[in-house]
Amino acid sequence: MFKNFIRLTIRNLVKHRLYSLINILGLTIGMTCFVLITLWVQDELSYDRFHKYADQIYMLLRNDLDKTSAVTTKMLAPALVDEIPEVIDATSFAPLPESFKASVQYEDRGFEENITLAEPRFFDIFSFEFKEGDPLSAFANPNSVIMTERLCEKYFGSKNPIGKSVTLTLIGQKRTLTVTGIVKNLPPNSHIQRDLFIPIDYVKTYGINWDQWQNQSVYNYIRTQNEIDVQTLEQKILSCKNRNYAEENISYTLLPIKKIHLNSNNIGFLSSSGDMKYVTIFSIIAAIILLIACMNYMNLSNALSLRRAREIGIQKVIGARHIDLMWQYFGETLLLTLIALVFALFAVELVLPVFNGLCGKSMSISLSSPQFLIMIFLTLFLTTLVSGFSPVILISAFKPVQVLKGKFHSGAFGTNLRKGLIIFQFSISIGIIICTLIVLDQLNFIKNTDLGYDKTNVVCLEVRGDISNQYNAFKNRVMEHSSILNICRSEPVEAAALGRTEDVKWSGKQKKFTTWILNVDSDFAATYRIQLKSGRFYSDSYATDQTGAYVLNEAAIREMQLDSPLGKDLSVWNRKGKIIGITKNFHFSSLHHAIEPVILRFPDPQDKQSFYRLISVRFESGSTVKNMALIRDTWKSFFPDQPFSSYFLDENLNASYHAEQLMSRLFKSFSLLAVFIACLGLYGLTAFTIEQKFKDIGVHKTLGATHVQIVNLLSKSYMRWIIFSNLIAWPLAWFSMNRWLQNFAYRTSVHWWMFLLAGGAALIVAWLTVSWQAIRAATANPVKALRYE
Repeated sequence: MFKNFIRLTIRNLVKHRLYSLINILGLTIGMTCFVLITLWVQDELSYDRFHKYADQIYMLLRNDLDKTSAVTTKMLAPALVDEIPEVIDATSFAPLPESFKASVQYEDRGFEENITLAEPRFFDIFSFEFKEGDPLSAFANPNSVIMTERLCEKYFGSKNPIGKSVTLTLIGQKRTLTVTGIVKNLPPNSHIQRDLFIPIDYVKTYGINWDQWQNQSVYNYIRTQNEIDVQTLEQKILSCKNRNYAEENISYTLLPIKKIHLNSNNIGFLSSSGDMKYVTIFSIIAAIILLIACMNYMNLSNALSLRRAREIGIQKVIGARHIDLMWQYFGETLLLTLIALVFALFAVELVLPVFNGLCGKSMSISLSSPQFLIMIFLTLFLTTLVSGFSPVILISAFKPVQVLKGKFHSGAFGTNLRKGLIIFQFSISIGIIICTLIVLDQLNFIKNTDLGYDKTNVVCLEVRGDISNQYNAFKNRVMEHSSILNICRSEPVEAAALGRTEDVKWSGKQKKFTTWILNVDSDFAATYRIQLKSGRFYSDSYATDQTGAYVLNEAAIREMQLDSPLGKDLSVWNRKGKIIGITKNFHFSSLHHAIEPVILRFPDPQDKQSFYRLISVRFESGSTVKNMALIRDTWKSFFPDQPFSSYFLDENLNASYHAEQLMSRLFKSFSLLAVFIACLGLYGLTAFTIEQKFKDIGVHKTLGATHVQIVNLLSKSYMRWIIFSNLIAWPLAWFSMNRWLQNFAYRTSVHWWMFLLAGGAALIVAWLTVSWQAIRAATANPVKALRYE
């Protein structure tokens, strides 16, 4: 029985090989897209789940003035362990921003590294496995360092690094550190991605004291008991803080560690490449792509059913039960789906490196992974079930007597089902095209939006050591070249690298607000081409500007509610001065966020090397290569011991929109594939219709109908369906993309022409698909259709 079934299935697949190949192609593309996106979604959802206590670890977030921040006070962690029974353990952790990279030297090997400050308890709470050393004693000395295997190999090769000394240069100061521990490389699905850890008390060697309740500089993580009431615990944490320091009106929330990667976009001082809304979007796209492929199979199978109607009729006459025919069709679908799945897995293996590069991942296929095997099995099962549903329903309507007389019609149900499938396919395809156009338009809007300064033709040089003594000479040498227009020193103009404060006082102060602090020099406004609204910018001609003047943006003045701010007294961090200038608002964060208050100031003389971590050079357009060589050579001549590290300002800003760029690239790819698969389905439906109307076409030709008339006759109903698909796709696309655009404080408009372009493109492609088959039918010899009439 089973042997006959297999033989019959293979015979049908070979006999109708064109349909079989089209089915296999459609399902292969659909399942390839589905598997790729599912791998990406699984990777995004897997972040930080490998920790032993993952269900008990929370990050402490600070809520103040309607803003949520990840940095809290270092004093809180030990207080929570001592005073709250639900808190089993707590630790403080401080990854320094990229702009605070340190230079690490061992013998003749020197590189720049990101610095992470941690406590010994950090390695108890998190499951980062030690390869060498004791996690409890590794930080006994503040001048110790723990490295990952990757970093140890980079500096020491095959040598045992334990006990070896390295020189670390941070903010211009050199220290000798001893390697006391080696941890295995951190998993790629961890929100913590650092290779070098030093004790958190290391900052005290720079005269920095974080052991104060009013200081907010570290991440705090807690490990709790198994079952807790989160809201109750949040209230207990606030009460604990108030008992120790009651001068702030704030609150706390707990963020589970498993949610940090996908839920931290609106949290200050916490950056992540993940976003839950994109996981949702791409999960839906994966399901839709696979569903479109299944619908394509349904349409082609329905068309094929006509050719097999007599075969099925004979089977019913000789006693075949309905369940037997169902098993036969589902078996054929399973075999064909299994073939497509094998091809899809080969395709995934081929394109996965490209997909990884696109997403910035390192995903792989593991046939030994139970999770992957379950996903593949479910894909096979659901695809077979959905794809085989329509043909099984169709054959159940076959009446043997009518079929054997050649009078079979699929009925209203079959016709409406096919129409519904093709309308759904093109509705989704048109919707994805519209979404792609809107995403591209928003990215173009971001690229061309006036940021309040000129981001083009500016190269930024990262400063690691102390260059204060030679900076002016370096500046003068660079400015000797006519193609160099301006040069300045400042902090990086990005929110992740800046500090914030509420310690702002002025005459007539009515409320507290939070402002960003941007440390600059007198050439900053000219180099970045920031426009002044009133007053003046800092100038070397005024000695008082160094320690007794402030420049604010419009947003800060609005928060302070000052009508005539120029000349007013202002105190920031207890340093008094006068407001000398107001700049127009400019973006120092991505367009996801509205412009916030910022105070531009000169740093205190003793802090210049700490805050001046960037040199920005503006040059003439069209001279990038020449000027980069000039700047690099000048740097090496003045600072031979300092590594030359640079980036272009506009490229760095574009990196803030990684998720949106990924979304646009994937949308472009999947919109083309969705349209292609939908056209395969349309091809099948056209074949079905022509099969039904083959004799009618012959009659029309015999009566004198032209080829154009026949093509129009066969095409017009499909064109109506595509137009109806637009009416469904347009409002759905508008609603979904309008919600997506709400993520940006500054966004483009949804233009009407995008809907017409997407709908018109789908209409043209569909017309070409239908017309190609209609022309073949119109040019066929009518004698073949009418020879037996």
